[in-house]
This record gives sequence, C-alpha cells and structure tokens, in this order.
Amino acid sequence: MNFAAIIRMLALCGLFYSAAMILCGLVALIAGEAAQLKSFLTTAVIMSTGSIATIVLIAKPKRRALPPDGLAFMVLFWFVSAIICAPPFLMGVANQSAITALHEAVSCLTTTGHSVFPPSDTPLPASLVLWRAILHIVGAVATITFAATVLAALNLDGPGIHRNHLFSLSDNSFFDSIPKVLRAVITVSSICILIVFSIEVIGGIPANTAFLDAVSAFTTGLADPDRVSADVTREARAIGLTVGLIFGTLGLYVLILAASGKVRRTLMDAEVVAFAMAIAVFALLAFLSGLEVLNALGWSLSALSTSGIALVSPASTHALPLALQLAPALVGGAALSAAGGIKLARLFVLGRRVGQEFLRVGYKQSLLTFTFRDRVQSDRTIMGIWVYLVAYIMASVLGLLLFAFTGESFEDAITNTVGGLTNSGSLIDLTSLAGNEVAQILLSLGMILGRLEVLAFVPVLTLSFWRR
Repeated sequence: MNFAAIIRMLALCGLFYSAAMILCGLVALIAGEAAQLKSFLTTAVIMSTGSIATIVLIAKPKRRALPPDGLAFMVLFWFVSAIICAPPFLMGVANQSAITALHEAVSCLTTTGHSVFPPSDTPLPASLVLWRAILHIVGAVATITFAATVLAALNLDGPGIHRNHLFSLSDNSFFDSIPKVLRAVITVSSICILIVFSIEVIGGIPANTAFLDAVSAFTTGLADPDRVSADVTREARAIGLTVGLIFGTLGLYVLILAASGKVRRTLMDAEVVAFAMAIAVFALLAFLSGLEVLNALGWSLSALSTSGIALVSPASTHALPLALQLAPALVGGAALSAAGGIKLARLFVLGRRVGQEFLRVGYKQSLLTFTFRDRVQSDRTIMGIWVYLVAYIMASVLGLLLFAFTGESFEDAITNTVGGLTNSGSLIDLTSLAGNEVAQILLSLGMILGRLEVLAFVPVLTLSFWRR
C-alpha cells in the first residue's frame, strides 16, 4: 500500500477544507456571527498548518500508486473528511456532543442532507448554512469522481457501469488520472447549479434561496434543513428543483452525452429509459394510493433521486404504504450521479437478463446476448450484480437488527437503515434522533457505506489489503 501517496492526497483535501472554512468565516464576520467566526478560523488554522506540515514532511512517493491505493484513499476520505468538517457543528451552535457534530458532517458530505438540529423559529447561522451547502457540493463531486475513477478502475460492479471516456489509467500514478475527471465533474456540476439558480432567480426567487435550492437539487441533498417540511408553492421553485433533481439523478455520463448534442442517443440511453420507467411506475402507484397526479410525479422524482427535498407536503407522502416509500430510494439514480440506491444501470442489466431467461424457456438451445452501452454482457456481469445485491441485502438486514437493538420500532429501524444506505434523508426518522448517539453512529456508518456502494468497503476489512 502506497501510504505516502494516500496521506499526501488527504493533506491536499485538508487544505481545500481550510480554504472553504475561511470563506465561511468571512460570511460569519459580515453576518456578525462571532461564535461561528471563531470556530471556522480556529479549525482552518489548525487544519492548514497540519496539512502543510504533512505535505512538507512526507516526500513525494517514488512508487507508483495503483487502483487499490485509490480505493484506500476513497474509504479514508469519507472518515477523515467527517472529522475535519465536524468542528463548526460543535462550536457556536446548541450542541455539546462530538458524535452529533460528526453525524451532521457525514450527513452533509454524503448528501443525505438530514439534520439533527430540528427546524425552529431560530434558523441556523448563515455561515453554517453556507458550510452545509459547500459540504454538499464537495460530497457530490467526490461521489461522482470516485465512481468515475476508483470504481471504474476496480470494476467492482460486474457490468462496468462506472466506465466512461474521461478516465484512463496513468502510466505514472493512479492519482494522476483523477484531475481530468475531477475538472469535468466540477464543470458539469457548476453548469447545472447555475442553470437551476438562474431559473429560480428569473422567476423571482431570492438569490440566497435559489442558491440553496440549486445546490440541494443537483446534489440530491438538503443544504438548509429548515426547508425540510416546506411545500414548493412558487412555480419557479418547482421548475428549478425539478430540473435540478433530474440533472442530479441522471449524472455525469448522461449529462455529458446530452451536452455533446447526441439527442437521440441520450434519450435511448439505458439509464434514461430506466429512469423514465421508474418515475412513471412509482408515480402511478402513488396516484393509486391517494396522491394527486402532479403530487405523485413530484414525490416519485424526489424519492427516486434519494433527496430530502419536499416537492410535495411530507404529511401527504408519509401516508403512503411503507414499502412504496422505500422502493424508489432502493432503486436510486444513475451510476455516475450523487443519488444513492442500487443504481438504475444494475436494475436495467438485471431486467434484460431476466427477459432473456423467459425467452430461453421456449428456446432452450438458443444463444442470447445483450449489450449495455455498446458492450456485450456475459454471465459474469449477472454474477457481479447478484453479489452486489446480496451484499446490499446483508447490509440492510444487519442495519435493521442493530437499529432494533437500540429500541427503535420496526418501521423506524427499516426506514433509518434504508435511508442511511441509500443516502435518502427524507426516510430518516428525526424525532428520536436528537440525543440518541448510538443511532447517530449507526446512521453515519450506514451513510458512508452507501457512498462506498457496499462492496467497495469489503476489501479494506482484510489485513492483506493494507499489507500490499
């Protein structure tokens, strides 16, 4: 394991967080938020000093970094980032628990979006809301970049759903392959956020609200927790959030394909087709369960994107059957997106194979093949998906048992488990979360496991992985 390269990469992340904290500190200074100003500047100074010292003391590694080194960095990134980003949630707010601060940081970084701090008449400080928005953007960019580089290189998913034309292994170091993808992800994210922001501002929505909506929609999270129960009543907000959620759910591959002008190929892409079918199916089921047509479509989009944004009143959607509330989040979004879940591509491939098996019942000697994005898929593809699904089910059962041992009811235990693994903040029960540090720890681990797509975490549990 190339520990020198991994530590240097983490130190660079620390420098970025320090710069972001200084920006939030300036906002705190302008807003007169003395406690937050002290928190941000103190943490920024400590982190920047430590990061610079680490980079100086650890020489540039001579040994070439490999994809397993990238996997180790990806796993450590989520845990180290949570520790670095937690202090602002501990100092300057009504919180005395380090566990709660860590949980809040993980919720933002993984774009799950829910908050332990309940909405109240006293909103969060403006600098802290900005910090939440920055963490959502960082988490979304990191999620897509890791999927397009680390998971694409390791091909952990069987059919290669993370493969893309932006990524190719460098002859020098694996980490040299990341900047190109990172630039593309940042560019696409910035454009999408700007589009949603422009739609809302032109429609008369205040700039600060439009910015938070744009970030929340594209990252499929919830930058401002005070909006968790807010109904979208303004037409411009509804349009902006809908566009942003579609962008955030379809992800990098589809957005770049659409930007290249290949309209027909974009509309016929496997994940776009699966996304449209899933929206229609879940909206129909919601309509049959009592929601109006537009509300059913809004709920279906919000739930499928695994966001915490309430496009319709949560009071009406909470009346839906439990299985229907869980199903869209389990499906999730595209492979190279900030949305969680099992992913549309895996379900598309699995559905195609099931269809083939039905055909083979009548034509047992036939040789049938199918393609996914111009690549012929084999039995190894299906085996890879089944292994992933088994791991996902095992993680869900384990989470359900652990939450049950904390005293949660079955409904709360299953919604918290699925909400954590799919990074869907709207499913998580907030009423009993405040003060329950055990539940917060379990949720934090579940949210990180969801961002690692479950299987990616398995190798790091073995000593042989770290001894390479």
